[in-house]
Amino acid sequence: MNSIKHLIKFLPLILCKNLHAQVPVREEPRHKPVLENSYIRLLDVHLNAGDTTQYHIHATPSVIVFISKSIIGAQLIGKTPVTPNEVTPGNTLFIDYGTNPITHRVYNSGNNIFHVMDIELLKPAPASDSCTLLQQSNIASNINQKLVNVYTLNFDKDQPVNINPGNCAYLVVCISGAVSSANKKIATGEYLFFEPGTAIKLNSQQKNSSCTLLQLK
Repeated sequence: MNSIKHLIKFLPLILCKNLHAQVPVREEPRHKPVLENSYIRLLDVHLNAGDTTQYHIHATPSVIVFISKSIIGAQLIGKTPVTPNEVTPGNTLFIDYGTNPITHRVYNSGNNIFHVMDIELLKPAPASDSCTLLQQSNIASNINQKLVNVYTLNFDKDQPVNINPGNCAYLVVCISGAVSSANKKIATGEYLFFEPGTAIKLNSQQKNSSCTLLQLK
């Protein structure tokens, strides 16, 4: 009887703690905001083997770019955890959390660090004169949404990617190899952001580099 009274006494504190543990994704400690502008909020996520994030809230349309080969699972609040699945570098998803927000936590069931980028799309609407789809032999279109087009770039040292100036901004995430543009160089898990109106030339620094490219409308 005393144990029941003890539980009832502390139940409000337990519930309050659980409520406060549900934070916006940008405030979850393993989701590090590394870039924010009028187009995107880029959250760079590293989760150690065996680790689990706090419960966090996704409420903004997002592009998810997987950097590492990892085994991960997730659990919606109040639900049973899903069976862990393998993700591979370059896998990319668009999830409309703005229409269907969720609160969940993510856990790493693998033996290596799980690295993923959660790219929140912040504009309420695309520009009225936004850019057209990119067409080049080493560019593959994967996702076409109201605020973003997403491409996979696979290219060698002798086959650069050229993007003419336009009304879209661009985000380049290096998945493998090393890539340069002008005097800037990125390697696996790093990124470059380009403002609208920028002429872009991406060069591979070695054979067989791969990137995920976001065309931000």
